[in-house]
Amino acid sequence: MFKYWPIIRKSTIFKLSVAAAVSYVMYSLAVVLLPIFLAIFLAFALYPLANTIGKVKVGQGTIHLSRVVAIILAFFTLGFVVLIGVGFVLLPLFGEINSLLVKMPDVLRANKSGIEEILQNPSAFPVLPSSFGMLLDDIVSWAMGFVAGIARNLLTSSMDIAKNLIGLAIVPFLAFYFVKDWRELRLMLISFFSYDIQPRAAHIIDEIGRTLSAYIQGLGKLSLIAGFCITIGTACLGLEFPYVLGFLALFAETIPVVGPIIGAVPAIFIAYGQSSTDAFHVALFYLIFYQIDANFIMPKIMGKQIDLHPVILIISLLIGAKMFGIVGMLFAVPLAAVYRVLYKELWHEGEGEEAK
Repeated sequence: MFKYWPIIRKSTIFKLSVAAAVSYVMYSLAVVLLPIFLAIFLAFALYPLANTIGKVKVGQGTIHLSRVVAIILAFFTLGFVVLIGVGFVLLPLFGEINSLLVKMPDVLRANKSGIEEILQNPSAFPVLPSSFGMLLDDIVSWAMGFVAGIARNLLTSSMDIAKNLIGLAIVPFLAFYFVKDWRELRLMLISFFSYDIQPRAAHIIDEIGRTLSAYIQGLGKLSLIAGFCITIGTACLGLEFPYVLGFLALFAETIPVVGPIIGAVPAIFIAYGQSSTDAFHVALFYLIFYQIDANFIMPKIMGKQIDLHPVILIISLLIGAKMFGIVGMLFAVPLAAVYRVLYKELWHEGEGEEAK
């Protein structure tokens, strides 16, 4: 059997089987692995901040801050930013959500009266759209029902996962040690491999680290840009709940491909409640912004660190959403990027050289 190992190793079935086996193990250990993944994400976000603080010189340049002090200050800085966000963004956001919830009974009563009218008057039953206006109404109603169904399923599955995440309390502590001792942890991980393949293992680990670092830091910048631009843009267009829409855009930016749709549909629906002209203006604004985002801002910030085909991104997002809800969607793309690095480094790269 061992003489056929090189052939088996290169077969597509074997590669898919390995990927499926690793995915199954990760799924089975999700409760244990999720706090670790969250800590890794937090560590990548804190690492550049801790490095910047560590370069600060105190006492006319005679005293250098220790690594531990720099990391602690980075945590405090991040906490301060979060506190500012709560005061200036989250509280106004909650206020707008409360206003939206206050208006919901009127919407529900309107829907209820519409149903009663249909039952009392058979001629009021829905008919196929025979004009552009009717078609637009049907499309908006279908889109909002579709988005509401997705949101409900994502929230339900995410709450189920959250109930089992007792280990979330250890995330900051893990992130602290990941930032503080990453060199030692890297060497320890490399030492698990035999001596002859340690250089290769070191290269793969470093490549995964560079990919995840670029993705997480770039995603943070893109999310802030999207949230700020959508908040300002919707406010200038006279749309209600700009903070809510900006916060939704900030989150939607973390979901490739389908994120712009998740962010735009509620805004168009709210605008359509004001007037069809407002809905057109809002749709045009979102279209222009996300075109600029996809073709100019994102390539500038992210480069080609992920380099995944949109079909792979969509499949990854669907699998992540099905398994773990919102949390699964957030981790789907970076995990797919890690799979890509492993495939490229372990299998794909060597095959081209052998073909020569």
